[in-house]
Amino acid sequence: MSANLSRNYKTEMNAFAGHNVIIETTNGKKIKGLLIGLNADDMSMILGDATVNDVNHHRLFLSGKIISEMYLGEAPFNIAGLKTALEEVFKKSGVKYYDDTQTIVVMDRYKVKEGGVEGEGPIADRIRRIWQSHIDQYKTDGPSE
Repeated sequence: MSANLSRNYKTEMNAFAGHNVIIETTNGKKIKGLLIGLNADDMSMILGDATVNDVNHHRLFLSGKIISEMYLGEAPFNIAGLKTALEEVFKKSGVKYYDDTQTIVVMDRYKVKEGGVEGEGPIADRIRRIWQSHIDQYKTDGPSE
């Protein structure tokens, strides 16, 4: 059970990577930025395009000791929903999901991630249309605070 919880923790923390987060510090500051680096050992992190008290910073390092809370500042990409949509077209046996890399592999040939589809040809084009539909839905649901 403990190993599963530890694995789940890492998976959930990885969901924050590359996304806008809202940090509340132990002294009450509210910081917003793009999570670009994280040291899971001490929870120190690096934010890009960070805003602190309406002042913008290109990069900001935060010590894990001062972080009180962290929120995802946008709706996470629903890769599980994309996997389900692909399974409806390519059968469950033709779609594999790799949680550690957040990658879907279709027909052992085409890689699908939040950022796009790798591969060429008519099947890749069909996967791209499904991916694009999923992305459009993600954008419609929109970022939230």
